[in-house]
Amino acid sequence: MPPLKVTQDDLVGDLAALGVPRGGLLFVHSSLSAIGEVEGGADAVVDALLETLGPEGTLVVPTFTYADPHDYPDSINPNWIFDPANTHSGMGAVTNVVRKRDGALRSVHLWHSVAAIGPLAETVVTGNGKTWASAWDANSPMAWAFDNGASILMLGVPYQNLTAIHIWEVEFGVDYRETKFVTRRTPLPDGTLVPLASRVHARRDWHPGSDFNRFGERMENVGLVGLGHVGNAVARLFTAADAHEMARTMYEEDKAAFLKQDESITKLSYAHTISNVKGTQCVVDPAKAFPTPPATEEHAA
Repeated sequence: MPPLKVTQDDLVGDLAALGVPRGGLLFVHSSLSAIGEVEGGADAVVDALLETLGPEGTLVVPTFTYADPHDYPDSINPNWIFDPANTHSGMGAVTNVVRKRDGALRSVHLWHSVAAIGPLAETVVTGNGKTWASAWDANSPMAWAFDNGASILMLGVPYQNLTAIHIWEVEFGVDYRETKFVTRRTPLPDGTLVPLASRVHARRDWHPGSDFNRFGERMENVGLVGLGHVGNAVARLFTAADAHEMARTMYEEDKAAFLKQDESITKLSYAHTISNVKGTQCVVDPAKAFPTPPATEEHAA
């Protein structure tokens, strides 16, 4: 079966039907191929998001470059250079379109930068003028967005991708992460390379792996998530405030609430979850996702 063909108008209609707030602050995790065959590609997705938000809205995306042998091996090299204006995001096509748009701003963090477009972009990427040193603590860009009315859209991706949980792990003081600094280099406006130190909150050696899908299932079970589709991608929309409250409740009940309980990760009951070389995607119809072999269905409703 050919992938679902999707236009920008289709995307705008789907985003509006989902309830994306006009004039809002929206943080988006995304998978382009989950949507289907999009006319105009990632540019059309970004245009649709901006059109739906309107001129008073602000779009924020992760532009992470964390040192991982699979996702972003370059930054493992101690001689790697992070250039906010030019360094590629490891978070997919949509995020790279956002960071390169006229008017887009990007935060300065070696591994966990974000890019933003809109009236609140400068405030977001600077954490409201606090610090660029940390990506996850209370002074970070993501924490500022989540504390100031952001909604979160999971577009074709599972809750495993929900970085907000990491911000709240740091806030709650979990014992399975440790704070350290990593140092690489970054260019000044004149091209001079200078050291850049960024605070990271690394897993301790005994960390068993994360299971954020358990959190997502509970959010859905109590009706805190707007469920729908954008093209062929499953779309999940919720407020950071609701998610924060649920995260705190779950952590108070169980200090291991965000960790794997065994070798498996909680299965999502809504629609379909598939895995391929792009990662794990959430789709309405596995046959209508953009072809990305090999694809194997993990579970379905």
